[in-house]
Amino acid sequence: SQWKIVGPIADYSDKNKWIIHVDDRPIALFKYEEKYYALKNGCMHQGFPLADGNLKKYMVECPLHGWVYDIRDGKCLSLGDRYTITYKVRINNSQIEIQI
Repeated sequence: SQWKIVGPIADYSDKNKWIIHVDDRPIALFKYEEKYYALKNGCMHQGFPLADGNLKKYMVECPLHGWVYDIRDGKCLSLGDRYTITYKVRINNSQIEIQI
């Protein structure tokens, strides 16, 4: 796995969710309590973009059918025993990086 630069942290400070592309993969980037989290940008149910969902604290709700995920570990709170793909995020020299 490699760390890939997403962009300057200043570009990801004004909101709490973004759709980014790293190596042609759509990734949902979230910010909660000044920490960043990244998930596969597709609900496990029907693939709807999670970055379009409603973020409340550390939970994102898929806008299509309401499946809820914990952005910290990818756990699908609607099912309880399933997880979506997560990516490690770090800040390096004022750049957000994601491990792919």
